[in-house]
Amino acid sequence: MRVTQTMLTQTNLKHLSSSYNTLARVQEQLISGKRIQKASEDPVVAMQGIRYRTEVREVDQFRRNVSEATSWMDLTDSTLNEVTEAVKRIRELTTQAANDTYESSQREIIKSEIDQLVEHIGSLANSKAGEKYIYNGTKTDQPLIDMDKLKGYLKNDPLNPVTIAEIYTANEIPGDPDPSGKIEFEVSKGIKMQVNMQPETVFGQKLFEGLQKLSGLLGTATTGGADLSAELATLDTLGQSLITERAELGARANRLELVDNRLQDHEIIAKTIMSNNEDIDIEKVIMELKSHETVHRAALSAGARIIQPTLLDFLR
Repeated sequence: MRVTQTMLTQTNLKHLSSSYNTLARVQEQLISGKRIQKASEDPVVAMQGIRYRTEVREVDQFRRNVSEATSWMDLTDSTLNEVTEAVKRIRELTTQAANDTYESSQREIIKSEIDQLVEHIGSLANSKAGEKYIYNGTKTDQPLIDMDKLKGYLKNDPLNPVTIAEIYTANEIPGDPDPSGKIEFEVSKGIKMQVNMQPETVFGQKLFEGLQKLSGLLGTATTGGADLSAELATLDTLGQSLITERAELGARANRLELVDNRLQDHEIIAKTIMSNNEDIDIEKVIMELKSHETVHRAALSAGARIIQPTLLDFLR
């Protein structure tokens, strides 16, 4: 078979073009840090990459949920601690006022401080996490307590009576814990955790009725020390109830911490698997690039030798 100069030139150009494509592919890998740039290059890697990325995004979202839930619970625990301290202070003042040597004017001063503490408890019931009220069930856009009504309830004015139900913005006393009032965050696949304390478990009827009764006794001149001492048992019950609720909240917070630790490990594993699937071995790619560069230079050198002068070059 006769081999012409044109055939040699075309073959050389074809191989040079292939060499350029190989260099371009390796350079793209080196620049992007990824094995493939299009799904058509390796459908298996592309399909697995989509699955691994979905898993990483899920874990990231779960960790954001855990972070928000943790913030919600931390704020809840902080406010419950303040309520507990306020009830402790009210008990101290009640014990002090139960002394029969105290006059009505002195008890009136103690009543004033207790009323301020009760209003403080009411303001804590309206605590917010961001723009959400945390103690009003799923009604996170509404406060739990009407503070003006609470002040009227403590005054116990017969001309302008305020009922216990009216101090709540819903104008009804919170009843037994309502399952529909739970706020749950999905913190892992198939795992949801309640982040809120429902109003009836912390700021229910017993709390404000007990404190209002105590305030009324302190404002009555005929109240004796025994009457006030009898209220200490009610305050102890309220205090113990708050401690129980904080313990339950703490148990949930501990579980949430365990979930967060597991999610951190899961995130590291998922990202490692994703990296192994689609990221390049940079040392290997650099060596491959150097190798292809050497081959390409050799091809150029061979091409220069193949394209020799022809007879026409000597007939000028």
